[in-house]
Amino acid sequence: ATTLSRQVVPPQTLSTKDTVTMAAPAPPTTQEILILYGSQTGNSESAAHELSSLLPTKLPPSKLAEYDGPPHLALASRVLSLDDFLEVERAKWPRIVVIVTSSYGVGQAPLGARKFREWCDVVLERYGYLPEGGDDPNDERGRRYKSLNEKEKILKGVKFALLGLGDSHYSTFFRNPTVIEEALTTVGAERIGELGKADASGTGEMEQAKVIERWMEGIWKDLAKAVAEDYKGKNGQMAHALELERAREESWKLCLEIFPEWKPTNYWAMVGVSLPASAVVIGILVHLFFYGGKL
Repeated sequence: ATTLSRQVVPPQTLSTKDTVTMAAPAPPTTQEILILYGSQTGNSESAAHELSSLLPTKLPPSKLAEYDGPPHLALASRVLSLDDFLEVERAKWPRIVVIVTSSYGVGQAPLGARKFREWCDVVLERYGYLPEGGDDPNDERGRRYKSLNEKEKILKGVKFALLGLGDSHYSTFFRNPTVIEEALTTVGAERIGELGKADASGTGEMEQAKVIERWMEGIWKDLAKAVAEDYKGKNGQMAHALELERAREESWKLCLEIFPEWKPTNYWAMVGVSLPASAVVIGILVHLFFYGGKL
């Protein structure tokens, strides 16, 4: 008979010279840019939607690669009113936002931006001007700002571009975009590109439509640079994620102070209050049914 010998192979072990390489997390393939608007007559809203529709063709991955950005990254966008960004999105700041807004009346916010303007006013009151600053909000020479510590810079990590619309027939035609820009930068946000000023009373090369078109053409390069810069450092994305989470938390906390009606309703507390009252009503109805209304 033939005897078969069995060869026992010892388990392999790693020597001290061997190294274990962990796979790096896959880089993101998409990034969202929010386009926020406030609009009284529809012009700002139309400009916001036009920006959103142009973004995929103006900022393809190849354009980002020109500024050493990731060649795999595709940019997407959504259009929201400024108020919906606060209330519906709960102030969930992305890395980059684009704001298009006008002024209404005597420097007030237009439709879709009134709560956001109120939020900005509180930000400036709490973190911005010193009480002994200038009385005229448009007088840069008479204004003094508070010196903020890092904890008070609640929007650190947020970048924004801003296009303002208005009519220079009114002395306060650019007041609302100005307040928004000052509030955001006061608490640490960084503006991207030129502050757009599109005047409905402008003529010639300063016609509002021409100014909007030039601003849009110029902002694409600034946005591409801003996106590309975030992917050059090793830990940039993680650091920004932590900053943006804090921006969301602090912004939403301030929203709930200003707009307490936005606080979520405690359903079970309401049930606890309503159940005893319901039991009393049911008891009265049963008594009336059986005893003919003799209480």
